[in-house]
Amino acid sequence: MSRDRGRSTAEWTTFAASCVVLLVVVGLIVVQMFGTSTSPAPVAEIRMPYRVEAGAFHVDVAVTNRGDETAANVQVSATLEIDGEETTADQTIDFLAGHATQHLVFVFADDPGGGTLTVSVTGYSLP
Repeated sequence: MSRDRGRSTAEWTTFAASCVVLLVVVGLIVVQMFGTSTSPAPVAEIRMPYRVEAGAFHVDVAVTNRGDETAANVQVSATLEIDGEETTADQTIDFLAGHATQHLVFVFADDPGGGTLTVSVTGYSLP
């Protein structure tokens, strides 16, 4: 005949740890379901200084999604205006996760220091 001695300390410890893990997972799911998230908000910023390579002017641009949600097909445009003439370049980022940064390089034949260089996000879609 065997006697029921109850649960051992190891069993109770394992049970308690399992309950804690389960509560944490359920809590995170509830927070995700009812928490607020902000829409994608990608912005582009020029990183100076530009550099010269093989006779062309390379301008580094950082595109950051300031929102919580992912942005898809982020269109980034750079415009260099020198003496009334504009040179425009465009690039696309396939996916930009929330709070992520992607670095791009725009290449111009003319010196950006001799004119006005602007970069902007011209559009994106929601995946």
